Amino acid sequence: MTRPMPLLDLAFLWIDRPETPSNVGVLMLFDPPPGGTAAAAAARIVRSYRAARPGHPFDAVPDLSMLPLPHWRPSDRIDMRKHVLREKLALPGDLDTLCRHVAQLHETPLDRTRPLFSVHVIEGLASGQLAVYLKSHHSSWDGRYALERIFGQLRPDPGPITPPFFAATPGTAPGADPGSLASGLATGVRSLMTQAAAAKELFGRLSARSRNGAATELPRGNRPFAGPHTRFNEPVSAGRSYACFSLPLAGMRQAARACGGTLNDVALAVVDAGVERFLAGLGERPRQPLVAMCPVSVRDPGDQEATTKAATLFVPLARPRSGAAERLRQIAANTRDAKVEFRSFSREAALDYALLAFGLWFASSTLGLGAVARPVVNLVVSNVGAVDGTRHLGDCRLAAAFPVSMLADPCGLNVTVVSVEDHMDFGIIANAAVVADGFDLARACEAAFAKLTRAMQRSRAAPDSRRPGRRKRVSP
Repeated sequence: MTRPMPLLDLAFLWIDRPETPSNVGVLMLFDPPPGGTAAAAAARIVRSYRAARPGHPFDAVPDLSMLPLPHWRPSDRIDMRKHVLREKLALPGDLDTLCRHVAQLHETPLDRTRPLFSVHVIEGLASGQLAVYLKSHHSSWDGRYALERIFGQLRPDPGPITPPFFAATPGTAPGADPGSLASGLATGVRSLMTQAAAAKELFGRLSARSRNGAATELPRGNRPFAGPHTRFNEPVSAGRSYACFSLPLAGMRQAARACGGTLNDVALAVVDAGVERFLAGLGERPRQPLVAMCPVSVRDPGDQEATTKAATLFVPLARPRSGAAERLRQIAANTRDAKVEFRSFSREAALDYALLAFGLWFASSTLGLGAVARPVVNLVVSNVGAVDGTRHLGDCRLAAAFPVSMLADPCGLNVTVVSVEDHMDFGIIANAAVVADGFDLARACEAAFAKLTRAMQRSRAAPDSRRPGRRKRVSP
Protein backbone atom coordinates (compact mmCIF):
# COMPACT_ATOMS: atom_id res chain seq x y z
CA MET A 1 0.00 0.00 0.00
CA THR A 2 1.14 3.54 -0.67
CA ARG A 3 1.63 6.02 2.17
CA PRO A 4 2.09 9.81 2.22
CA MET A 5 5.53 11.33 2.70
CA PRO A 6 6.02 13.86 5.54
CA LEU A 7 7.73 17.14 4.68
CA LEU A 8 10.90 16.38 6.68
CA ASP A 9 11.33 13.02 4.91
CA LEU A 10 10.81 14.77 1.58
CA ALA A 11 13.53 17.27 2.51
CA PHE A 12 16.03 14.46 3.04
CA LEU A 13 15.19 13.12 -0.42
CA TRP A 14 15.43 16.60 -1.93
CA ILE A 15 19.00 17.19 -0.66
CA ASP A 16 20.00 13.64 -1.65
CA ARG A 17 22.51 14.29 -4.44
CA PRO A 18 25.80 12.67 -5.53
CA GLU A 19 27.71 15.16 -3.35
CA THR A 20 25.35 14.93 -0.38
CA PRO A 21 23.61 11.54 -0.24
CA SER A 22 21.26 11.30 2.74
CA ASN A 23 22.77 8.02 3.86
CA VAL A 24 22.77 7.11 7.55
CA GLY A 25 24.04 3.90 9.06
CA VAL A 26 26.18 2.17 11.64
CA LEU A 27 29.39 0.16 11.70
CA MET A 28 29.12 -2.68 14.20
CA LEU A 29 31.97 -4.87 15.42
CA PHE A 30 31.19 -8.36 16.70
CA ASP A 31 33.37 -10.83 18.58
CA PRO A 32 33.06 -14.33 17.06
CA PRO A 33 31.91 -17.16 19.36
CA PRO A 34 34.57 -19.13 21.24
CA GLY A 35 36.14 -21.59 18.82
CA GLY A 36 34.37 -19.99 15.86
CA THR A 37 35.60 -17.77 13.05
CA ALA A 38 34.42 -14.54 11.53
CA ALA A 39 34.19 -16.18 8.10
CA ALA A 40 31.82 -18.89 9.31
CA ALA A 41 29.70 -16.34 11.18
CA ALA A 42 29.59 -14.11 8.08
CA ALA A 43 28.30 -16.97 5.94
CA ARG A 44 25.50 -17.73 8.42
CA ILE A 45 24.45 -14.08 8.72
CA VAL A 46 24.37 -13.49 4.96
CA ARG A 47 22.35 -16.66 4.38
CA SER A 48 19.84 -15.72 7.09
CA TYR A 49 19.51 -12.08 6.02
CA ARG A 50 19.00 -12.91 2.35
CA ALA A 51 16.17 -15.22 3.33
CA ALA A 52 14.35 -12.49 5.28
CA ARG A 53 11.35 -10.72 3.75
CA PRO A 54 11.62 -6.92 3.92
CA GLY A 55 8.80 -5.05 5.63
CA HIS A 56 7.71 -1.46 6.15
CA PRO A 57 9.47 0.88 5.39
CA PHE A 58 12.10 -1.24 3.64
CA ASP A 59 9.73 -2.73 1.08
CA ALA A 60 8.94 0.58 -0.67
CA VAL A 61 10.54 3.14 -2.98
CA PRO A 62 10.00 6.92 -3.10
CA ASP A 63 7.61 8.35 -5.69
CA LEU A 64 8.07 12.11 -5.91
CA SER A 65 5.32 12.81 -8.42
CA MET A 66 3.27 15.89 -7.50
CA LEU A 67 -0.04 14.09 -7.93
CA PRO A 68 -1.18 12.60 -5.63
CA LEU A 69 1.74 14.31 -3.86
CA PRO A 70 5.04 12.57 -2.97
CA HIS A 71 4.52 9.18 -1.37
CA TRP A 72 6.06 5.77 -0.77
CA ARG A 73 4.91 2.95 -3.05
CA PRO A 74 5.61 -0.78 -2.68
CA SER A 75 8.57 -2.14 -4.61
CA ASP A 76 7.57 -4.56 -7.36
CA ARG A 77 10.51 -6.90 -6.87
CA ILE A 78 13.27 -7.10 -4.28
CA ASP A 79 16.48 -9.01 -5.05
CA MET A 80 18.07 -9.58 -1.66
CA ARG A 81 21.46 -10.30 -3.25
CA LYS A 82 21.57 -6.60 -4.11
CA HIS A 83 20.84 -5.59 -0.53
CA VAL A 84 22.88 -8.07 1.55
CA LEU A 85 26.52 -8.39 0.53
CA ARG A 86 29.48 -10.35 1.87
CA GLU A 87 32.90 -8.69 1.62
CA LYS A 88 36.49 -9.29 2.68
CA LEU A 89 38.61 -6.42 3.93
CA ALA A 90 41.91 -5.68 2.20
CA LEU A 91 45.17 -6.10 4.08
CA PRO A 92 46.28 -5.14 6.68
CA GLY A 93 42.69 -5.39 7.93
CA ASP A 94 43.11 -2.82 10.70
CA LEU A 95 40.59 -0.23 11.89
CA ASP A 96 42.00 2.42 9.56
CA THR A 97 41.49 0.13 6.54
CA LEU A 98 37.97 -0.72 7.69
CA CYS A 99 37.04 2.94 8.09
CA ARG A 100 38.35 3.82 4.63
CA HIS A 101 36.27 0.99 3.19
CA VAL A 102 33.16 2.16 5.05
CA ALA A 103 33.73 5.74 3.85
CA GLN A 104 33.71 4.54 0.24
CA LEU A 105 30.54 2.53 0.79
CA HIS A 106 28.82 5.40 2.60
CA GLU A 107 29.55 8.05 -0.02
CA THR A 108 27.71 6.04 -2.70
CA PRO A 109 24.04 7.12 -3.09
CA LEU A 110 21.37 4.46 -2.63
CA ASP A 111 19.53 3.30 -5.76
CA ARG A 112 16.03 4.82 -5.67
CA THR A 113 14.65 2.12 -7.95
CA ARG A 114 15.13 -0.31 -5.05
CA PRO A 115 14.22 -0.08 -1.36
CA LEU A 116 16.69 2.25 0.32
CA PHE A 117 18.89 -0.01 2.44
CA SER A 118 21.95 -2.25 2.22
CA VAL A 119 23.88 -4.53 4.60
CA HIS A 120 27.58 -5.30 4.21
CA VAL A 121 28.96 -8.24 6.19
CA ILE A 122 32.73 -7.75 6.30
CA GLU A 123 35.36 -10.30 7.30
CA GLY A 124 39.16 -10.19 7.10
CA LEU A 125 39.77 -7.95 10.13
CA ALA A 126 43.18 -8.46 11.74
CA SER A 127 41.47 -8.48 15.14
CA GLY A 128 39.53 -11.60 14.18
CA GLN A 129 36.26 -9.73 14.63
CA LEU A 130 33.38 -9.50 12.21
CA ALA A 131 32.13 -6.12 10.95
CA VAL A 132 28.57 -5.39 9.83
CA TYR A 133 27.99 -2.04 8.14
CA LEU A 134 24.44 -1.13 7.27
CA LYS A 135 23.07 1.97 5.65
CA SER A 136 19.67 3.32 4.83
CA HIS A 137 18.17 6.65 3.87
CA HIS A 138 17.41 9.32 6.45
CA SER A 139 13.90 9.63 4.99
CA SER A 140 13.16 6.12 6.33
CA TRP A 141 13.99 6.75 9.98
CA ASP A 142 15.67 8.96 12.53
CA GLY A 143 18.43 8.00 14.93
CA ARG A 144 16.24 6.96 17.87
CA TYR A 145 13.98 4.74 15.75
CA ALA A 146 17.01 3.22 14.01
CA LEU A 147 18.59 2.47 17.39
CA GLU A 148 15.51 0.60 18.57
CA ARG A 149 14.98 -1.24 15.31
CA ILE A 150 18.60 -2.31 14.76
CA PHE A 151 19.67 -3.24 18.27
CA GLY A 152 16.25 -4.13 19.63
CA GLN A 153 16.21 -7.12 17.28
CA LEU A 154 19.54 -8.47 18.51
CA ARG A 155 19.51 -11.11 21.24
CA PRO A 156 20.63 -10.52 24.86
CA ASP A 157 22.21 -14.01 24.82
CA PRO A 158 23.89 -16.15 22.15
CA GLY A 159 21.45 -18.14 20.02
CA PRO A 160 19.85 -18.32 16.60
CA ILE A 161 20.14 -15.34 14.27
CA THR A 162 17.13 -13.09 14.80
CA PRO A 163 15.32 -11.25 11.96
CA PRO A 164 17.25 -8.19 10.74
CA PHE A 165 16.15 -4.57 11.08
CA PHE A 166 14.60 -4.54 7.60
CA ALA A 167 12.48 -7.65 8.10
CA ALA A 168 8.69 -7.57 8.20
CA THR A 169 7.20 -7.78 11.68
CA PRO A 170 4.49 -10.47 11.86
CA GLY A 171 1.00 -9.17 12.53
CA THR A 172 1.71 -5.48 11.85
CA ALA A 173 0.20 -3.36 9.12
CA PRO A 174 2.67 -2.01 6.55
CA GLY A 175 1.37 1.56 6.81
CA ALA A 176 -1.52 3.82 6.07
CA ASP A 177 -3.06 3.81 2.58
CA PRO A 178 -4.23 7.17 1.25
CA GLY A 179 -6.69 5.16 -0.80
CA SER A 180 -7.42 7.73 -3.46
CA LEU A 181 -6.19 10.91 -5.08
CA ALA A 182 -8.64 12.98 -3.03
CA SER A 183 -7.45 11.37 0.20
CA GLY A 184 -3.82 11.98 -0.67
CA LEU A 185 -4.49 15.62 -1.53
CA ALA A 186 -6.43 16.15 1.70
CA THR A 187 -3.53 14.74 3.72
CA GLY A 188 -1.15 17.04 1.88
CA VAL A 189 -3.30 20.12 2.45
CA ARG A 190 -3.56 19.43 6.18
CA SER A 191 0.21 18.97 6.35
CA LEU A 192 0.84 22.25 4.52
CA MET A 193 -1.49 24.15 6.87
CA THR A 194 0.33 22.75 9.89
CA GLN A 195 3.71 23.65 8.40
CA ALA A 196 2.52 27.19 7.64
CA ALA A 197 1.46 27.75 11.24
CA ALA A 198 4.80 26.48 12.52
CA ALA A 199 6.70 28.64 10.02
CA LYS A 200 4.89 31.76 11.24
CA GLU A 201 5.90 30.93 14.80
CA LEU A 202 9.57 30.59 13.91
CA PHE A 203 10.31 32.89 11.01
CA GLY A 204 10.52 36.17 12.94
CA ARG A 205 12.86 34.70 15.53
CA LEU A 206 15.19 33.17 12.94
CA SER A 207 15.18 36.26 10.73
CA ALA A 208 16.23 38.42 13.67
CA ARG A 209 19.04 36.04 14.54
CA SER A 210 20.35 35.89 10.99
CA ARG A 211 20.51 39.72 10.96
CA ASN A 212 22.20 39.90 14.36
CA GLY A 213 24.62 37.04 13.85
CA ALA A 214 27.66 39.29 14.18
CA ALA A 215 26.81 40.36 17.72
CA THR A 216 29.73 40.01 20.11
CA GLU A 217 27.69 38.66 23.02
CA LEU A 218 25.59 35.64 22.22
CA PRO A 219 22.00 35.85 23.52
CA ARG A 220 20.66 32.95 25.51
CA GLY A 221 18.97 30.10 23.70
CA ASN A 222 19.53 28.54 20.30
CA ARG A 223 22.02 30.35 18.09
CA PRO A 224 21.94 29.48 14.38
CA PHE A 225 23.96 31.89 12.21
CA ALA A 226 26.27 32.77 15.13
CA GLY A 227 29.38 30.70 14.40
CA PRO A 228 32.42 31.68 12.34
CA HIS A 229 33.13 30.31 8.87
CA THR A 230 35.47 27.29 9.06
CA ARG A 231 36.78 24.73 6.59
CA PHE A 232 33.83 22.54 7.61
CA ASN A 233 31.54 25.10 5.97
CA GLU A 234 33.15 24.78 2.56
CA PRO A 235 30.88 23.21 -0.11
CA VAL A 236 30.53 19.48 0.52
CA SER A 237 32.11 17.33 -2.18
CA ALA A 238 31.35 13.70 -3.02
CA GLY A 239 34.26 12.17 -1.05
CA ARG A 240 34.03 11.14 2.60
CA SER A 241 36.54 10.48 5.35
CA TYR A 242 35.43 8.36 8.29
CA ALA A 243 36.95 7.52 11.66
CA CYS A 244 35.79 6.17 15.00
CA PHE A 245 36.90 5.94 18.61
CA SER A 246 35.47 5.03 22.03
CA LEU A 247 35.55 6.69 25.45
CA PRO A 248 34.78 5.13 28.87
CA LEU A 249 31.36 6.06 30.20
CA ALA A 250 32.59 6.00 33.80
CA GLY A 251 35.09 8.79 33.16
CA MET A 252 32.56 10.78 31.15
CA ARG A 253 30.02 10.55 33.96
CA GLN A 254 32.57 11.75 36.52
CA ALA A 255 33.32 14.79 34.38
CA ALA A 256 29.63 15.51 33.92
CA ARG A 257 28.95 15.38 37.68
CA ALA A 258 31.93 17.59 38.48
CA CYS A 259 30.78 20.36 36.15
CA GLY A 260 27.01 20.06 36.60
CA GLY A 261 26.46 18.77 33.06
CA THR A 262 25.28 15.67 31.25
CA LEU A 263 26.89 12.97 29.15
CA ASN A 264 25.78 14.92 26.09
CA ASP A 265 27.61 18.00 27.39
CA VAL A 266 30.79 15.98 27.88
CA ALA A 267 30.54 14.59 24.34
CA LEU A 268 30.06 18.13 23.01
CA ALA A 269 33.02 19.42 25.02
CA VAL A 270 35.28 16.63 23.79
CA VAL A 271 34.31 17.22 20.17
CA ASP A 272 34.58 21.01 20.54
CA ALA A 273 38.07 20.78 22.03
CA GLY A 274 39.12 18.17 19.48
CA VAL A 275 37.92 20.29 16.57
CA GLU A 276 39.67 23.39 17.94
CA ARG A 277 42.89 21.37 18.38
CA PHE A 278 42.58 20.04 14.82
CA LEU A 279 41.99 23.51 13.35
CA ALA A 280 44.80 25.04 15.42
CA GLY A 281 47.19 22.49 13.95
CA LEU A 282 46.28 23.86 10.52
CA GLY A 283 46.70 27.46 11.66
CA GLU A 284 42.93 27.98 11.58
CA ARG A 285 41.95 28.22 15.24
CA PRO A 286 38.50 29.92 15.37
CA ARG A 287 38.23 33.27 17.12
CA GLN A 288 34.61 32.78 18.18
CA PRO A 289 32.63 29.86 19.60
CA LEU A 290 31.51 27.27 17.09
CA VAL A 291 27.82 26.36 16.87
CA ALA A 292 26.76 22.72 16.93
CA MET A 293 23.49 21.40 15.56
CA CYS A 294 22.20 18.78 18.02
CA PRO A 295 19.21 16.67 16.92
CA VAL A 296 16.70 15.85 19.66
CA SER A 297 14.15 13.05 19.39
CA VAL A 298 10.52 14.09 19.92
CA ARG A 299 9.12 10.56 19.72
CA ASP A 300 6.54 9.57 22.28
CA PRO A 301 7.22 6.34 24.21
CA GLY A 302 6.37 3.36 22.03
CA ASP A 303 6.23 5.41 18.81
CA GLN A 304 7.38 3.08 16.01
CA GLU A 305 6.37 5.15 12.99
CA ALA A 306 8.94 4.85 10.20
CA THR A 307 9.75 8.49 9.61
CA THR A 308 11.99 11.23 11.00
CA LYS A 309 10.78 12.76 14.28
CA ALA A 310 13.72 14.80 15.44
CA ALA A 311 13.90 18.46 16.35
CA THR A 312 17.09 20.49 16.58
CA LEU A 313 19.07 22.52 19.09
CA PHE A 314 21.64 25.03 17.82
CA VAL A 315 24.11 25.13 20.71
CA PRO A 316 26.97 27.67 20.96
CA LEU A 317 30.06 25.81 22.15
CA ALA A 318 32.90 27.19 24.25
CA ARG A 319 35.08 30.22 23.76
CA PRO A 320 38.34 29.31 21.99
CA ARG A 321 41.33 28.56 24.24
CA SER A 322 39.07 27.75 27.20
CA GLY A 323 40.45 25.31 29.75
CA ALA A 324 39.05 21.77 29.73
CA ALA A 325 36.78 22.14 32.78
CA GLU A 326 35.74 25.69 31.90
CA ARG A 327 34.88 24.54 28.38
CA LEU A 328 32.56 21.89 29.77
CA ARG A 329 30.89 24.37 32.14
CA GLN A 330 30.25 26.84 29.30
CA ILE A 331 28.76 24.16 27.08
CA ALA A 332 26.57 22.80 29.87
CA ALA A 333 25.16 26.30 30.48
CA ASN A 334 24.60 26.95 26.77
CA THR A 335 22.85 23.61 26.33
CA ARG A 336 20.51 24.33 29.25
CA ASP A 337 19.60 27.70 27.75
CA ALA A 338 18.92 26.15 24.34
CA LYS A 339 16.67 23.53 25.91
CA VAL A 340 14.68 26.18 27.79
CA GLU A 341 13.91 27.97 24.53
CA PHE A 342 13.23 24.68 22.75
CA ARG A 343 10.52 23.82 25.28
CA SER A 344 8.74 27.07 24.43
CA PHE A 345 8.10 25.89 20.85
CA SER A 346 5.02 24.02 19.73
CA ARG A 347 5.70 20.45 18.61
CA GLU A 348 5.30 21.41 14.95
CA ALA A 349 7.63 24.40 15.31
CA ALA A 350 10.23 22.28 17.09
CA LEU A 351 10.19 19.76 14.24
CA ASP A 352 10.45 22.48 11.60
CA TYR A 353 13.10 24.62 13.30
CA ALA A 354 16.04 23.09 11.40
CA LEU A 355 14.14 23.09 8.10
CA LEU A 356 13.37 26.79 8.39
CA ALA A 357 16.86 27.70 9.60
CA PHE A 358 18.50 25.88 6.72
CA GLY A 359 15.94 27.31 4.32
CA LEU A 360 16.78 30.80 5.50
CA TRP A 361 20.49 30.06 5.06
CA PHE A 362 19.87 28.74 1.55
CA ALA A 363 17.89 31.85 0.61
CA SER A 364 20.58 34.08 2.08
CA SER A 365 23.33 32.29 0.18
CA THR A 366 21.36 32.34 -3.06
CA LEU A 367 20.13 35.93 -2.89
CA GLY A 368 23.09 37.54 -1.15
CA LEU A 369 21.23 38.57 2.01
CA GLY A 370 22.84 39.40 5.32
CA ALA A 371 23.34 35.87 6.63
CA VAL A 372 25.54 34.83 3.73
CA ALA A 373 28.69 35.66 5.74
CA ARG A 374 27.62 33.32 8.54
CA PRO A 375 26.92 29.60 8.16
CA VAL A 376 23.77 28.43 9.90
CA VAL A 377 25.86 25.88 11.82
CA ASN A 378 29.48 24.69 11.99
CA LEU A 379 29.09 21.00 12.78
CA VAL A 380 26.57 18.38 13.82
CA VAL A 381 26.90 16.43 17.08
CA SER A 382 24.20 13.85 17.78
CA ASN A 383 23.64 11.29 20.54
CA VAL A 384 21.19 8.63 19.36
CA GLY A 385 21.05 6.87 22.73
CA ALA A 386 22.25 3.70 24.41
CA VAL A 387 22.06 0.02 23.52
CA ASP A 388 20.27 -1.82 26.29
CA GLY A 389 22.57 -4.45 27.82
CA THR A 390 24.70 -7.01 26.04
CA ARG A 391 23.59 -7.84 22.49
CA HIS A 392 24.34 -10.73 20.14
CA LEU A 393 23.91 -11.36 16.44
CA GLY A 394 23.55 -15.11 16.51
CA ASP A 395 26.50 -16.32 18.56
CA CYS A 396 28.54 -13.15 17.98
CA ARG A 397 28.69 -10.57 20.77
CA LEU A 398 28.34 -6.89 19.91
CA ALA A 399 31.64 -5.20 20.84
CA ALA A 400 31.12 -1.69 19.43
CA ALA A 401 28.68 0.34 17.32
CA PHE A 402 30.01 3.40 15.50
CA PRO A 403 27.35 5.57 13.81
CA VAL A 404 27.91 6.71 10.22
CA SER A 405 25.75 9.76 9.56
CA MET A 406 25.13 12.15 6.66
CA LEU A 407 26.52 15.49 5.52
CA ALA A 408 24.71 18.37 3.84
CA ASP A 409 25.74 21.93 2.97
CA PRO A 410 26.82 24.05 4.73
CA CYS A 411 28.15 21.52 7.24
CA GLY A 412 30.93 19.10 6.31
CA LEU A 413 31.42 17.49 9.72
CA ASN A 414 29.10 15.18 11.65
CA VAL A 415 29.94 13.36 14.90
CA THR A 416 27.30 10.90 16.10
CA VAL A 417 27.56 8.75 19.22
CA VAL A 418 25.89 5.71 20.75
CA SER A 419 26.60 4.05 24.10
CA VAL A 420 27.29 0.30 24.22
CA GLU A 421 27.75 -1.34 27.63
CA ASP A 422 30.56 0.62 29.38
CA HIS A 423 31.73 2.87 26.54
CA MET A 424 30.48 5.61 24.25
CA ASP A 425 31.28 5.01 20.57
CA PHE A 426 31.95 8.03 18.34
CA GLY A 427 31.57 7.99 14.55
CA ILE A 428 33.13 10.89 12.63
CA ILE A 429 32.07 11.52 9.03
CA ALA A 430 33.65 14.46 7.22
CA ASN A 431 33.97 16.10 3.85
CA ALA A 432 37.17 14.52 2.48
CA ALA A 433 38.00 17.72 0.61
CA VAL A 434 38.71 19.46 3.94
CA VAL A 435 39.49 16.51 6.26
CA ALA A 436 41.71 14.05 4.42
CA ASP A 437 42.07 11.68 7.39
CA GLY A 438 39.26 11.50 9.92
CA PHE A 439 41.60 9.86 12.43
CA ASP A 440 43.41 13.19 12.82
CA LEU A 441 40.17 14.49 14.32
CA ALA A 442 39.59 11.30 16.31
CA ARG A 443 43.04 11.53 17.93
CA ALA A 444 42.45 15.21 18.72
CA CYS A 445 39.18 14.31 20.48
CA GLU A 446 40.85 11.52 22.47
CA ALA A 447 43.58 13.97 23.55
CA ALA A 448 40.88 16.45 24.58
CA PHE A 449 39.20 13.84 26.79
CA ALA A 450 42.55 12.93 28.37
CA LYS A 451 43.07 16.62 29.17
CA LEU A 452 39.58 16.87 30.68
CA THR A 453 40.25 13.79 32.80
CA ARG A 454 43.48 15.30 34.14
CA ALA A 455 41.64 18.53 34.95
CA MET A 456 39.05 16.58 36.95
CA GLN A 457 41.79 14.72 38.82
CA ARG A 458 43.54 17.97 39.74
CA SER A 459 40.24 19.40 40.92
CA ARG A 460 39.59 16.45 43.22
CA ALA A 461 43.11 16.72 44.59
CA ALA A 462 42.81 20.46 45.32
CA PRO A 463 42.82 21.48 49.02
CA ASP A 464 39.42 21.73 50.69
CA SER A 465 38.65 25.26 51.91
CA ARG A 466 36.76 23.87 54.88
CA ARG A 467 39.96 22.55 56.48
CA PRO A 468 41.85 25.00 58.73
CA GLY A 469 45.01 26.43 57.20
CA ARG A 470 44.12 25.29 53.68
CA ARG A 471 43.66 27.44 50.59
CA LYS A 472 40.19 27.93 49.12
CA ARG A 473 39.25 25.03 46.89
CA VAL A 474 39.58 25.70 43.20
CA SER A 475 36.41 25.08 41.21
CA PRO A 476 36.68 22.18 38.73
